Amino acid sequence: MKTSSNRLGRTVHYSTVALIGLFVWDAALQGQPDRIAGQITNKERVALGGNVNPKAQPQFDAGPVDPSMKLSYITLMLKPSGSQQAALEQMLTEQQDRRSPNYHKWLTPEQYADRFGVSPADIGKIRSWLESQGFSIDHVARSRNWLAFSGTATQVETAFQTEIHYYSVDGEKHFANATEPMIPAALESLVIGFLGLDEFHPKAPTRQPNARPKLTQADGGHVLAPDDIATIYAITPLYSKGFDGTGQSIVVVGQSQINLSDIATFRSGILPPNVPEVLLVPGSQDPGITQDQGEADTDIEWVGAVAREATIIYVYSTNVLASVQYAISQNLAHIISYRSEEHTSELQSLRHL
Repeated sequence: MKTSSNRLGRTVHYSTVALIGLFVWDAALQGQPDRIAGQITNKERVALGGNVNPKAQPQFDAGPVDPSMKLSYITLMLKPSGSQQAALEQMLTEQQDRRSPNYHKWLTPEQYADRFGVSPADIGKIRSWLESQGFSIDHVARSRNWLAFSGTATQVETAFQTEIHYYSVDGEKHFANATEPMIPAALESLVIGFLGLDEFHPKAPTRQPNARPKLTQADGGHVLAPDDIATIYAITPLYSKGFDGTGQSIVVVGQSQINLSDIATFRSGILPPNVPEVLLVPGSQDPGITQDQGEADTDIEWVGAVAREATIIYVYSTNVLASVQYAISQNLAHIISYRSEEHTSELQSLRHL
Protein backbone atom coordinates (compact mmCIF):
# COMPACT_ATOMS: atom_id res chain seq x y z
CA MET A 1 0.00 0.00 0.00
CA LYS A 2 1.57 3.27 -1.11
CA THR A 3 1.04 5.82 1.62
CA SER A 4 2.82 7.50 4.49
CA SER A 5 1.86 9.28 7.67
CA ASN A 6 2.49 12.60 5.93
CA ARG A 7 0.08 11.80 3.12
CA LEU A 8 -2.47 10.41 5.49
CA GLY A 9 -2.24 13.31 7.90
CA ARG A 10 -2.59 15.78 5.08
CA THR A 11 -5.61 13.95 3.73
CA VAL A 12 -7.43 13.45 7.02
CA HIS A 13 -6.68 16.84 8.57
CA TYR A 14 -6.44 19.16 5.60
CA SER A 15 -8.58 17.71 2.85
CA THR A 16 -11.73 19.77 2.67
CA VAL A 17 -14.75 17.51 2.41
CA ALA A 18 -17.48 20.03 1.83
CA LEU A 19 -21.16 19.32 2.07
CA ILE A 20 -22.42 21.17 -0.97
CA GLY A 21 -25.69 22.95 -0.35
CA LEU A 22 -27.68 23.03 -3.58
CA PHE A 23 -30.61 24.22 -1.61
CA VAL A 24 -34.39 23.45 -1.49
CA TRP A 25 -36.89 26.22 -0.86
CA ASP A 26 -40.59 25.83 0.03
CA ALA A 27 -41.78 29.25 -1.14
CA ALA A 28 -42.95 29.79 -4.69
CA LEU A 29 -40.07 30.80 -6.95
CA GLN A 30 -40.53 33.79 -9.17
CA GLY A 31 -38.66 34.57 -12.36
CA GLN A 32 -36.08 37.32 -11.94
CA PRO A 33 -36.23 40.52 -14.00
CA ASP A 34 -33.89 41.05 -16.95
CA ARG A 35 -30.90 43.21 -16.05
CA ILE A 36 -29.45 43.86 -19.53
CA ALA A 37 -31.26 46.62 -21.38
CA GLY A 38 -31.14 46.18 -25.13
CA GLN A 39 -28.31 44.34 -26.88
CA ILE A 40 -24.72 43.98 -25.69
CA THR A 41 -22.37 46.11 -27.80
CA ASN A 42 -18.67 46.97 -27.78
CA LYS A 43 -19.18 50.74 -28.00
CA GLU A 44 -18.71 51.41 -24.29
CA ARG A 45 -16.44 49.28 -22.09
CA VAL A 46 -15.36 49.12 -18.48
CA ALA A 47 -12.32 47.51 -16.86
CA LEU A 48 -13.06 44.51 -14.67
CA GLY A 49 -10.79 45.01 -11.67
CA GLY A 50 -9.12 42.19 -9.77
CA ASN A 51 -8.77 39.91 -12.79
CA VAL A 52 -5.00 39.94 -13.33
CA ASN A 53 -3.22 37.09 -11.59
CA PRO A 54 -0.80 38.55 -8.99
CA LYS A 55 1.95 36.31 -10.37
CA ALA A 56 1.66 37.89 -13.82
CA GLN A 57 4.09 40.68 -13.01
CA PRO A 58 6.01 42.69 -15.64
CA GLN A 59 9.42 41.42 -14.49
CA PHE A 60 8.32 37.85 -15.30
CA ASP A 61 6.88 38.71 -18.73
CA ALA A 62 8.24 36.36 -21.42
CA GLY A 63 6.36 37.86 -24.35
CA PRO A 64 3.04 37.30 -26.11
CA VAL A 65 1.66 33.86 -26.85
CA ASP A 66 0.99 32.58 -30.37
CA PRO A 67 -2.14 34.40 -31.59
CA SER A 68 -3.70 31.07 -32.62
CA MET A 69 -3.20 29.44 -29.21
CA LYS A 70 -6.51 28.10 -27.91
CA LEU A 71 -7.74 29.03 -24.45
CA SER A 72 -10.20 26.35 -23.35
CA TYR A 73 -13.02 26.58 -20.85
CA ILE A 74 -12.78 30.23 -19.90
CA THR A 75 -15.47 30.86 -17.31
CA LEU A 76 -17.44 34.09 -17.08
CA MET A 77 -18.64 34.39 -13.48
CA LEU A 78 -21.97 36.15 -12.93
CA LYS A 79 -23.28 37.69 -9.72
CA PRO A 80 -26.73 38.12 -8.22
CA SER A 81 -28.38 41.50 -7.94
CA GLY A 82 -28.36 43.30 -4.59
CA SER A 83 -31.80 42.01 -3.66
CA GLN A 84 -30.91 38.48 -4.77
CA GLN A 85 -27.74 38.57 -2.67
CA ALA A 86 -29.66 39.69 0.42
CA ALA A 87 -32.22 36.92 -0.08
CA LEU A 88 -29.45 34.38 -0.62
CA GLU A 89 -27.68 35.33 2.60
CA GLN A 90 -30.97 35.07 4.47
CA MET A 91 -31.65 31.66 3.01
CA LEU A 92 -28.17 30.39 3.88
CA THR A 93 -28.66 31.53 7.47
CA GLU A 94 -32.01 29.80 7.75
CA GLN A 95 -30.66 26.59 6.24
CA GLN A 96 -28.19 26.33 9.14
CA ASP A 97 -30.70 27.33 11.83
CA ARG A 98 -32.33 24.30 13.42
CA ARG A 99 -35.25 26.46 14.49
CA SER A 100 -36.05 27.53 10.94
CA PRO A 101 -38.58 25.66 8.79
CA ASN A 102 -35.98 25.93 6.03
CA TYR A 103 -33.28 24.10 8.00
CA HIS A 104 -31.33 21.83 5.61
CA LYS A 105 -33.77 22.33 2.77
CA TRP A 106 -31.53 22.41 -0.27
CA LEU A 107 -32.19 23.70 -3.77
CA THR A 108 -31.66 21.92 -7.05
CA PRO A 109 -29.54 23.87 -9.54
CA GLU A 110 -32.69 24.87 -11.43
CA GLN A 111 -34.39 26.13 -8.27
CA TYR A 112 -31.28 28.13 -7.45
CA ALA A 113 -31.27 29.57 -10.98
CA ASP A 114 -34.88 30.70 -10.73
CA ARG A 115 -34.28 32.50 -7.46
CA PHE A 116 -30.68 33.71 -7.54
CA GLY A 117 -29.37 33.27 -11.08
CA VAL A 118 -29.34 35.55 -14.10
CA SER A 119 -32.54 35.57 -16.13
CA PRO A 120 -32.76 33.23 -19.15
CA ALA A 121 -33.02 36.27 -21.44
CA ASP A 122 -29.83 37.79 -20.02
CA ILE A 123 -28.01 34.45 -20.35
CA GLY A 124 -29.14 34.36 -23.97
CA LYS A 125 -27.78 37.85 -24.63
CA ILE A 126 -24.43 37.04 -23.03
CA ARG A 127 -24.18 33.84 -25.00
CA SER A 128 -25.03 35.62 -28.27
CA TRP A 129 -22.42 38.30 -27.61
CA LEU A 130 -19.70 35.74 -26.88
CA GLU A 131 -20.56 33.83 -30.05
CA SER A 132 -20.47 37.09 -32.04
CA GLN A 133 -16.86 37.50 -30.84
CA GLY A 134 -15.99 34.11 -32.32
CA PHE A 135 -16.09 32.04 -29.12
CA SER A 136 -17.66 28.60 -28.82
CA ILE A 137 -19.84 27.96 -25.76
CA ASP A 138 -18.73 24.95 -23.72
CA HIS A 139 -21.24 24.96 -20.90
CA VAL A 140 -23.99 27.08 -19.37
CA ALA A 141 -24.43 26.41 -15.65
CA ARG A 142 -27.78 24.97 -14.66
CA SER A 143 -27.72 27.54 -11.84
CA ARG A 144 -27.38 30.31 -14.45
CA ASN A 145 -24.56 32.11 -12.70
CA TRP A 146 -21.68 31.21 -14.98
CA LEU A 147 -20.93 29.97 -18.45
CA ALA A 148 -17.78 28.59 -20.03
CA PHE A 149 -16.43 29.30 -23.51
CA SER A 150 -13.33 28.70 -25.61
CA GLY A 151 -11.43 30.65 -28.24
CA THR A 152 -8.03 31.70 -29.51
CA ALA A 153 -5.70 34.19 -27.88
CA THR A 154 -6.52 36.67 -30.65
CA GLN A 155 -10.25 36.35 -29.98
CA VAL A 156 -9.68 36.89 -26.25
CA GLU A 157 -7.48 39.93 -26.89
CA THR A 158 -10.02 41.46 -29.29
CA ALA A 159 -13.09 40.77 -27.16
CA PHE A 160 -11.59 41.82 -23.82
CA GLN A 161 -8.83 44.20 -24.94
CA THR A 162 -6.08 42.51 -22.97
CA GLU A 163 -3.01 40.73 -24.33
CA ILE A 164 -2.20 37.15 -23.35
CA HIS A 165 1.48 36.76 -22.45
CA TYR A 166 3.75 34.05 -21.16
CA TYR A 167 5.26 34.51 -17.70
CA SER A 168 8.25 32.66 -16.25
CA VAL A 169 7.74 32.29 -12.51
CA ASP A 170 9.72 30.01 -10.18
CA GLY A 171 11.11 28.09 -13.11
CA GLU A 172 7.68 27.43 -14.62
CA LYS A 173 6.15 28.93 -17.74
CA HIS A 174 2.50 29.99 -17.66
CA PHE A 175 0.24 32.22 -19.69
CA ALA A 176 -1.94 35.01 -18.33
CA ASN A 177 -3.73 38.19 -19.33
CA ALA A 178 -1.37 41.15 -18.97
CA THR A 179 -3.97 43.78 -18.02
CA GLU A 180 -7.47 43.92 -16.57
CA PRO A 181 -10.01 42.63 -19.10
CA MET A 182 -12.44 45.14 -20.56
CA ILE A 183 -16.09 44.12 -20.80
CA PRO A 184 -19.10 45.79 -22.39
CA ALA A 185 -20.66 48.31 -20.02
CA ALA A 186 -23.96 46.44 -20.28
CA LEU A 187 -22.36 43.55 -18.36
CA GLU A 188 -20.82 45.58 -15.54
CA SER A 189 -23.58 44.87 -13.01
CA LEU A 190 -23.65 41.13 -13.79
CA VAL A 191 -20.02 40.02 -14.06
CA ILE A 192 -17.80 39.10 -11.11
CA GLY A 193 -14.80 38.01 -13.11
CA PHE A 194 -13.09 35.29 -15.12
CA LEU A 195 -11.59 31.90 -14.47
CA GLY A 196 -9.26 30.54 -17.15
CA LEU A 197 -7.64 33.66 -18.61
CA ASP A 198 -4.42 32.48 -16.96
CA GLU A 199 -2.73 29.15 -16.39
CA PHE A 200 -1.57 29.66 -12.80
CA HIS A 201 -3.31 26.66 -11.30
CA PRO A 202 -3.85 25.96 -7.60
CA LYS A 203 -1.09 23.82 -6.13
CA ALA A 204 -1.41 20.84 -3.86
CA PRO A 205 -0.37 21.38 -0.22
CA THR A 206 3.37 21.25 0.32
CA ARG A 207 4.60 18.29 2.33
CA GLN A 208 7.62 18.50 4.61
CA PRO A 209 10.20 16.17 3.05
CA ASN A 210 12.08 15.57 6.30
CA ALA A 211 9.06 14.92 8.52
CA ARG A 212 9.02 11.53 10.18
CA PRO A 213 6.20 9.73 12.02
CA LYS A 214 6.63 9.07 15.71
CA LEU A 215 5.77 5.40 15.29
CA THR A 216 7.93 3.44 12.87
CA GLN A 217 8.77 -0.15 12.06
CA ALA A 218 12.17 -1.61 12.81
CA ASP A 219 13.36 -0.79 9.30
CA GLY A 220 12.15 2.80 9.62
CA GLY A 221 9.07 2.26 7.48
CA HIS A 222 5.60 3.34 8.51
CA VAL A 223 2.31 2.01 7.19
CA LEU A 224 -1.29 2.78 8.02
CA ALA A 225 -4.14 0.69 6.65
CA PRO A 226 -7.82 1.66 6.25
CA ASP A 227 -8.74 -0.22 9.43
CA ASP A 228 -6.23 1.92 11.32
CA ILE A 229 -8.12 5.01 10.20
CA ALA A 230 -11.38 3.43 11.26
CA THR A 231 -9.90 2.80 14.71
CA ILE A 232 -8.22 6.19 15.12
CA TYR A 233 -11.35 8.11 14.17
CA ALA A 234 -13.86 5.75 15.80
CA ILE A 235 -15.49 4.83 12.50
CA THR A 236 -15.63 1.08 13.20
CA PRO A 237 -18.88 1.31 15.23
CA LEU A 238 -20.53 2.97 12.24
CA TYR A 239 -19.46 0.12 9.98
CA SER A 240 -21.00 -2.37 12.40
CA LYS A 241 -24.31 -0.51 12.03
CA GLY A 242 -24.17 -0.61 8.25
CA PHE A 243 -22.89 2.92 7.60
CA ASP A 244 -20.27 2.21 4.94
CA GLY A 245 -21.18 4.70 2.22
CA THR A 246 -23.70 2.48 0.46
CA GLY A 247 -26.04 4.59 -1.64
CA GLN A 248 -23.90 7.74 -1.29
CA SER A 249 -21.85 9.58 -3.93
CA ILE A 250 -18.69 11.59 -3.31
CA VAL A 251 -16.90 13.78 -5.83
CA VAL A 252 -13.13 14.09 -5.72
CA VAL A 253 -11.80 16.90 -7.91
CA GLY A 254 -8.43 17.29 -9.54
CA GLN A 255 -6.36 18.60 -12.42
CA SER A 256 -4.65 15.47 -13.70
CA GLN A 257 -5.55 12.19 -15.30
CA ILE A 258 -5.24 9.17 -13.04
CA ASN A 259 -4.44 5.50 -13.52
CA LEU A 260 -7.25 3.36 -12.16
CA SER A 261 -4.71 0.60 -11.60
CA ASP A 262 -3.23 2.72 -8.77
CA ILE A 263 -6.59 2.76 -6.99
CA ALA A 264 -7.09 -0.97 -7.57
CA THR A 265 -3.63 -1.70 -6.13
CA PHE A 266 -4.37 0.39 -3.04
CA ARG A 267 -7.62 -1.53 -2.35
CA SER A 268 -6.32 -4.98 -3.31
CA GLY A 269 -6.65 -7.49 -0.48
CA ILE A 270 -7.77 -4.77 1.95
CA LEU A 271 -11.00 -3.23 0.67
CA PRO A 272 -13.79 -4.49 -1.57
CA PRO A 273 -13.36 -3.59 -5.25
CA ASN A 274 -14.87 -0.20 -6.02
CA VAL A 275 -13.82 1.39 -9.32
CA PRO A 276 -14.18 5.20 -9.35
CA GLU A 277 -16.05 6.94 -12.13
CA VAL A 278 -13.75 9.29 -14.05
CA LEU A 279 -15.16 12.40 -15.71
CA LEU A 280 -13.26 15.03 -17.73
CA VAL A 281 -15.16 18.32 -17.55
CA PRO A 282 -16.89 18.57 -20.96
CA GLY A 283 -15.27 21.23 -23.11
CA SER A 284 -12.15 21.34 -20.95
CA GLN A 285 -8.76 20.45 -22.38
CA ASP A 286 -7.45 17.14 -21.08
CA PRO A 287 -4.38 17.90 -18.91
CA GLY A 288 -3.00 14.37 -19.18
CA ILE A 289 -0.88 13.01 -16.35
CA THR A 290 0.52 15.94 -14.35
CA GLN A 291 2.42 16.43 -11.09
CA ASP A 292 -0.96 16.54 -9.34
CA GLN A 293 -1.69 12.87 -10.06
CA GLY A 294 -0.33 11.77 -6.68
CA GLU A 295 -2.61 14.20 -4.88
CA ALA A 296 -5.62 12.92 -6.80
CA ASP A 297 -4.68 9.30 -6.06
CA THR A 298 -4.32 10.04 -2.35
CA ASP A 299 -7.70 11.74 -2.11
CA ILE A 300 -9.52 9.03 -4.06
CA GLU A 301 -7.83 6.24 -2.08
CA TRP A 302 -8.56 7.58 1.37
CA VAL A 303 -12.04 8.86 0.66
CA GLY A 304 -12.78 5.36 -0.60
CA ALA A 305 -11.04 3.82 2.40
CA VAL A 306 -13.47 5.55 4.76
CA ALA A 307 -16.67 5.45 2.68
CA ARG A 308 -15.90 1.99 1.35
CA GLU A 309 -19.07 1.33 -0.61
CA ALA A 310 -19.76 4.88 -1.78
CA THR A 311 -19.72 5.82 -5.44
CA ILE A 312 -16.56 7.86 -6.00
CA ILE A 313 -16.65 10.27 -8.94
CA TYR A 314 -13.33 11.79 -9.97
CA VAL A 315 -13.90 15.05 -11.88
CA TYR A 316 -10.86 16.65 -13.49
CA SER A 317 -9.84 19.41 -15.89
CA THR A 318 -6.85 21.68 -16.41
CA ASN A 319 -7.86 23.68 -13.32
CA VAL A 320 -9.23 22.12 -10.15
CA LEU A 321 -11.51 25.11 -9.56
CA ALA A 322 -13.22 24.43 -12.88
CA SER A 323 -13.64 20.83 -11.73
CA VAL A 324 -15.31 21.96 -8.50
CA GLN A 325 -17.50 24.40 -10.37
CA TYR A 326 -18.73 21.79 -12.84
CA ALA A 327 -19.42 19.20 -10.14
CA ILE A 328 -21.56 21.68 -8.23
CA SER A 329 -23.37 22.91 -11.33
CA GLN A 330 -24.27 19.35 -12.31
CA ASN A 331 -25.24 18.38 -8.76
CA LEU A 332 -23.09 15.27 -9.05
CA ALA A 333 -22.91 14.53 -5.33
CA HIS A 334 -23.70 15.92 -1.89
CA ILE A 335 -20.02 15.78 -0.88
CA ILE A 336 -16.94 17.16 -2.63
CA SER A 337 -13.35 16.50 -1.53
CA TYR A 338 -10.93 19.29 -2.31
CA ARG A 339 -7.91 20.97 -0.79
CA SER A 340 -5.37 23.48 -2.07
CA GLU A 341 -3.00 25.92 -0.43
CA GLU A 342 -4.21 28.58 -2.85
CA HIS A 343 -7.55 29.99 -3.99
CA THR A 344 -9.37 29.40 -0.69
CA SER A 345 -11.53 32.48 -1.21
CA GLU A 346 -12.44 31.35 -4.70
CA LEU A 347 -13.53 27.95 -3.35
CA GLN A 348 -15.71 29.63 -0.77
CA SER A 349 -17.42 31.62 -3.53
CA LEU A 350 -18.16 28.43 -5.43
CA ARG A 351 -20.47 27.34 -2.60
CA HIS A 352 -23.08 29.59 -4.23
CA LEU A 353 -22.72 28.28 -7.79
